[in-house]
Amino acid sequence: MDVNLTSYLMLDGNAKEAISFYSDVFEAKVESMELYKDWPQEFEENIPEGYEDKVIHAHLTLGSSELLLADIFPGQPYTPGSVITLMLDVKKVSDAEILFEKLSSNGDIIIPLSETSFSPAYAQVKDKFGIEWQIVTDFPEMN
Repeated sequence: MDVNLTSYLMLDGNAKEAISFYSDVFEAKVESMELYKDWPQEFEENIPEGYEDKVIHAHLTLGSSELLLADIFPGQPYTPGSVITLMLDVKKVSDAEILFEKLSSNGDIIIPLSETSFSPAYAQVKDKFGIEWQIVTDFPEMN
């Protein structure tokens, strides 16, 4: 089986802000951002009031990875970040420090950035959108 895993974040009306935030944090390229008003056929030409400028689908490229985002559909229940944790595997401690600082800004630190038995710099944070992230740094290979 050839399967690619892509992270898809569903947000509660603040996807545009999240797109801006994540594109800055990861220096990501915003490949596309479509709004509900761009897809009226999905709602039989009757987009729910207040959803016209909400994000129905966005695509960011982070290096060789992808991140997809959208605002929840009208009437869907929303529990921020409770079902997914995204892992960021970096090579340099300095990169882990930058990611930790940016992601924890206005968020919550679950596990502070520190050395562990499996990583010279590991942390868990919940960002300001309620999304949980693990940051792990590889130990340098010994030659």
